[in-house]
Formats: sequence, structure tokens, C-alpha cells
Amino acid sequence: MKAQCEVCGSPLRAAPNRVEIDGAIMVVCATCARLGKPVGPAITPKARPASYQSAFKAASAPRIDPEYDVDPDYHLMIRQAREKAGLSQEQLGMMLNVKPSVIKMVESKKLKPDIALARKLMHQLKINLLVSMSELEGGASPSM
Repeated sequence: MKAQCEVCGSPLRAAPNRVEIDGAIMVVCATCARLGKPVGPAITPKARPASYQSAFKAASAPRIDPEYDVDPDYHLMIRQAREKAGLSQEQLGMMLNVKPSVIKMVESKKLKPDIALARKLMHQLKINLLVSMSELEGGASPSM
């Protein structure tokens, strides 16, 4: 498979150029290279696919944070913080780039937020939704 320009899609006949276009570093043909600012030396077409594949695998691998989980009372904490901030569910959804129905389901405890959504909510509402697994295990056991 022959390498292609990431802007126009034409096959790369000569050495590809690395340029920065609107903050993104792209591998482009000589014609499209004038659209951006040169970044580093040109790369060989054979090195390109392997580096992109490894970068894609690293980026697509889910980050697992086994030491923390979402607080069992997340739904109450989110609703109270949202109301205190004077936001509707629709406004909060727009701020977090999620559908308002997701916010509704989270607040009604029909959907438990994953770690990524919990972190977005924590940042926007300035609350702490993550608790360590040791606290959950310690708090879950009955004490008499």
C-alpha cells in the first residue's frame, strides 16, 4: 500500500513532508506542504505506517484506574452540584459535550458514569466523585 497525502489524498511519489497545519502535524505531498509550517526533517514512507499504528494502539487503549471507583452516591452529588451552579441538565450536557439524556440518566442512577465522564463532571462541577477502592471496601462492610 502506497502512502498518501493526509490533505489531498494523492499518492506520495517523493519524500513526504511533515508540516503543522492548524496545530496538527501532518504528512503531506510537496504541493500541500505550502499550506503549513515545516516541522522537522522529511520522513521515509516505510517508517510512517508503523509509527502511526503504534501511536493509534497507545491512544485507543483504555486507561484503567483500578485504585479508584465512582462514589456510590454520585447521582445525588452531581444533581446538588449542578443545581448549586445554576445549570440545567441540558446546559451541563453541552458543557461536557455529552447528550442531556446522559446527564438525566446519571442523575437518576440509571447510568453509572465511567472514569472519563466522572473526571469531566468533577472538573466542571468542582466536586470529587472518585473514591479509593480501599475506602469502598472498608465502608461496605457492616460494623457492629
